[in-house]
Amino acid sequence: MIASVPSAAQAPRPARGLAAGIAAALLGAVVFGFIQGKIGHRGQEVGYWALCIGLLTGAALGKLGGRAPLLALVGIPLAVVSVSLAQLIGAAVLMGDESSWPTSDTLIKHFGLVADYWHDHILGRNDITFYAVAGAESYLVAKRVTE
Repeated sequence: MIASVPSAAQAPRPARGLAAGIAAALLGAVVFGFIQGKIGHRGQEVGYWALCIGLLTGAALGKLGGRAPLLALVGIPLAVVSVSLAQLIGAAVLMGDESSWPTSDTLIKHFGLVADYWHDHILGRNDITFYAVAGAESYLVAKRVTE
């Protein structure tokens, strides 16, 4: 009987997958947060961002992590944090456009104001639902990609 050897793409590489997942989550947060800040908050966009970020994060974790079983679970909080960060970056871009502060200063030096604005004016009940959707999609995509 010949034992099958796992291919190089399916061999567990958790550190590589985790690094790729974090990079994908940060990239998604920055890109979608900047776009969200430029177009303004209308309430419907977070669902699309959450789906895209969950897909991007899960694909990076699953494709580059191989068959590491815990990576799919790591994708859940990673996607949730990424969607939250995207909304915070969007609030900072929006506040920076309305004031004379650059976006980076708004996000770093005035983080308390950004967090308060996000909590009071942007965060809603539907957003919490889409955070869960982003986490679930990241998990499911990471599991599916490794199969």
